[in-house]
Amino acid sequence: MRTVTYTELKNRFTSAIGVDTLLSVEETAFKNSLNDRVKGAWTRAQWPELMTVVEKTVAAVTSPIVADKAVQIDNDANLMDVFSVFDKNPLSERTAFKLDYNLINGYLVLPANSSQDSVFVMGNQVTPSSYGESGDPDLPRFLERYLLLATISDWYKSDGQLSKSVEQEAIAEEVLALEIDRVERLEGMNKISVNTYPSYSFGVNILTTV
Repeated sequence: MRTVTYTELKNRFTSAIGVDTLLSVEETAFKNSLNDRVKGAWTRAQWPELMTVVEKTVAAVTSPIVADKAVQIDNDANLMDVFSVFDKNPLSERTAFKLDYNLINGYLVLPANSSQDSVFVMGNQVTPSSYGESGDPDLPRFLERYLLLATISDWYKSDGQLSKSVEQEAIAEEVLALEIDRVERLEGMNKISVNTYPSYSFGVNILTTV
């Protein structure tokens, strides 16, 4: 994935608001704004740049739900949202089948009669805990223009320039909408061809809570 450094984005931000450097309190506000905006944009679309496939072991669980075939996914270190579930890695196996599943109380639950011992879960990566500190990762470049405009909007708002803030917010949303449109067009052109198992009953036990 192409990236942009925090320093590069901060320099564009300071230039846009007409200052040479940010005071300590201003940079703290910029970091907070930036991190909030990243987290908000992260789940606005199924961004290809943020997508990952993670193999998970399937097991029976008895709490907080009862299910014969389940995978705990809440607070997973490598996966935030689930998009699809496969029996094999769909990125390397042409015979991968898409599986039926339900998401219940932090668990991915397969049909009770599933024979899977493991599954490959396609979803988006977990949002980094922060940007702007030493050792933090770089930012996704496809979000650069949106993040710049959105943080400028937040700066205008904190400075009491509400009309400019609203204007910048509208432009930021337009830019993000164009990125979402790009993703949707790419999905239409590059859709992965997969097989799908027939749907079976999940069984009433998956709805039992303890």
